Amino acid sequence: MKRLNLLASGLAVGVLVAFAPAISQAGLIGSTHDFSPGGGAGSLSTNGYATFKWGGETNTYNNPCQVCHVPHKAAPYSLAHAPLWNHALSANSYVTYDQAGSVTFNALNLSVALGSSIACLSCHDGSVAINQSYSQGGTTNYNQNGNVNGNGTAAYVPSFAVETVNSSLATASGSGPWVGYNNLTRMHPIGVNYVDAASKDPELQPISGILDTAMLKGKGATRTVECASCHDIHRTQGQSATISHDLIVDLNGGQLCLTCHNK
Repeated sequence: MKRLNLLASGLAVGVLVAFAPAISQAGLIGSTHDFSPGGGAGSLSTNGYATFKWGGETNTYNNPCQVCHVPHKAAPYSLAHAPLWNHALSANSYVTYDQAGSVTFNALNLSVALGSSIACLSCHDGSVAINQSYSQGGTTNYNQNGNVNGNGTAAYVPSFAVETVNSSLATASGSGPWVGYNNLTRMHPIGVNYVDAASKDPELQPISGILDTAMLKGKGATRTVECASCHDIHRTQGQSATISHDLIVDLNGGQLCLTCHNK
């Protein structure tokens, strides 16, 4: 009997270990980017922006993944900026940090070219509705042309990653669009080639120590700093499942900053 009890205990522990990764993995569902009814996006999710109806079907379905990604007929810029992107892209031309005339930044003669951050800005510059998809007729609300496609109304992100020249307008919420929210000069530089920057700036950590953190985007000599270098909306990288704002590294003690900056 004692041996049976030990065997049963061992099996129980084995089951717990087997399921531990699945239990600890947070993922998109329930996060602040889950726009399905009852999702974690607060009042925005209660409107069900992840509700879809296709091809004259009478049944609808909720797919929070499809708000941003689509398996068929994705946007043509997906290859360069985001996998199978389904959200309408902002028409803004952005003014980047280097164009602000930063003495320390521009002295390094670094180039800035926005990569995957373009996908984030399609919601977070305030000019495109959350429920405005790329694929024609993709949601019950907005289609790629900005025309109402069903029973919904346009919804805009109530707070912005972009800080504009006219900062007094940056607190606006509840209506939109705010076309012209294109000034990125008051936020951390994005689209910066880290390989180039680290070779010129002694106050940056060597790239070899950052490659395992999933923070740099791209491959080889084109690894860049993007929005996703700090934020992981899928909550699968680093500490993003447990830290506010889906941060890959905790801000406490300057940990996030010191990952790249040698200060």
